[in-house]
Amino acid sequence: MVEPVAPSSVAPRRRRQTRAMSDRAPTLPRSGLRSLLRAQLDPRVGLRKPISLGVLPRRAADTFGRVPIHLDRPLDVDPQQRPQLDYVAHALLVEELSAAFHAAGVRPWDRVAIVKQPSFDVLTLAAAVARLGAIPALVSARLDGEILGILLDRLQAPFVFTDQATVEAAGLPFDRWHAPGTRVIGAVEGGLPLEQLWGGAVPAATPRRDDEPVVITHTSSTTGISKLAENSVAGVGFMAFMEAWPPFAHSRRELVASCISFVHVRAVITTMAALSRGCSLLPLSSTDDETVIATFGRHRPTAVESHPNVFVRWERLCDHPDDLFANVRIFLNSFDAAHPRTIERFLAASRRTFPVWLQVYGQTEVQGISIRGYRRGGPRRMSRRGTRTRSLGWPIPGVRVRIVDPATQRRVLPGRPGAIQVKTPARALQFVGTPDKYWERRHGDWFDTGDWGRRGARGDIEIFDRVADRIDGVRSCLWIEDVLMSRIPQAAEIVVVPDAAGLPVPVLCLRDGARLDPAVWHAAADGLGPLGEPVEVAESDLKRTATEKARRYLLSELVSARERTDEAPVAHDRADVLLREGA
Repeated sequence: MVEPVAPSSVAPRRRRQTRAMSDRAPTLPRSGLRSLLRAQLDPRVGLRKPISLGVLPRRAADTFGRVPIHLDRPLDVDPQQRPQLDYVAHALLVEELSAAFHAAGVRPWDRVAIVKQPSFDVLTLAAAVARLGAIPALVSARLDGEILGILLDRLQAPFVFTDQATVEAAGLPFDRWHAPGTRVIGAVEGGLPLEQLWGGAVPAATPRRDDEPVVITHTSSTTGISKLAENSVAGVGFMAFMEAWPPFAHSRRELVASCISFVHVRAVITTMAALSRGCSLLPLSSTDDETVIATFGRHRPTAVESHPNVFVRWERLCDHPDDLFANVRIFLNSFDAAHPRTIERFLAASRRTFPVWLQVYGQTEVQGISIRGYRRGGPRRMSRRGTRTRSLGWPIPGVRVRIVDPATQRRVLPGRPGAIQVKTPARALQFVGTPDKYWERRHGDWFDTGDWGRRGARGDIEIFDRVADRIDGVRSCLWIEDVLMSRIPQAAEIVVVPDAAGLPVPVLCLRDGARLDPAVWHAAADGLGPLGEPVEVAESDLKRTATEKARRYLLSELVSARERTDEAPVAHDRADVLLREGA
């Protein structure tokens, strides 16, 4: 997505250390305005006309040749178990997998559920399925078994691809995987091993087009059971085009590290955008410290995308002696707003002259909505202005946003809060298995995001909270969380949820199992209004989603349960709480 650093662009006090880094990292091309301008003349795969994920790997390979795809571990579905691929090898793997799926009986318009352990090959499998004109449905292996079973029931997919680790973790009975009319592909009990399907003739590509469905992904289960959103070729293609076309963003000189959930539609979008411009890729199957230190220390990415909560966890790596983020020019987070403290830490960790943090507001249902950029000192300046919301920037070109009164569906006056609704070419076609929930949120061409916010004085979108998470008398829980995060440096996560009486209660998780000092807490909470006593939890109690979000409804139940009994039951062990329908 960005331009690699050259030694001459590094501040003098860092040159000696950067020279030492170059002994470990590959030689990088010289940067500068001339190089950036030249990059805009490089060939590209056009995305203005919608193109299916199924055929893009081959077009990218034919256009750019052997551009590297660096892996933190070999792909599970690669028979050769290669530690590194390139565009050509990946396109061949997609075609061989499409032949294997075809041999298994997959045909155009079939749904194929892909439920496996996290790896870049989730997208490889999705491309292979889409190449046949079938519809891949990407489902997180991290979902609770009960929720996973419900989503499989709703999909009614005639084919399911999975692996043994996922089957064991889900704990579902045999017949939930092997429902009548369903064929399981994978080395699991009753499944058809992929190895038995290799070697067939590669069928001609018959991808879906325009407004036809191309991929099904699911929402984060922050408010209840995930919804299955079916996305069109045109919708995904529009958002990939909007990411790929801006000048000085993607180019063949970039090394893009994608550290996000591969089952999210965002992963499809950013991979398509990068492939269309010939970027080198660095997809991570794990975001743990050991993996990041090893891969970033070796490859020196120029652009890094991850979830906001992953960036929070990586803050401790900003001071790593290998300067892991020194070469990064663009940091990108989507899915949710990042904490200002986190943005400042990473911009300071970059040794580029002008690093930028791009914050994208989006959802599975409508994909990208708005974007905001920060440079060094930007989050701090915004905090000094005293804003009590999160500004998420301005709508992406081609996307319209309005704020309405949910009772009347009429626009509210400028500056007044209301429900955030979006009109976009990227809107999902339907919610598979729950059409009523989809149409509850459709208002003509407008789609209700489920968020509460307003348009700022400069037209930017300011978000207060999810509508389902609002607390009476509290303007913005998200703002309280940002302030507390900035005042408690050792906090790894802070989520404000209501107790049984409706009082906002901060749920805290501190780094390395530390305990909260009462004096630190009282200083941090000063001026924030009435707050309940903080509840400290372990990392496992946060029950994160595939996109690393804490599941607020489970934390709210946990807080209420602790008030009812001295021995707090774990809320996510109760089926009546866990299997709540999401908002």
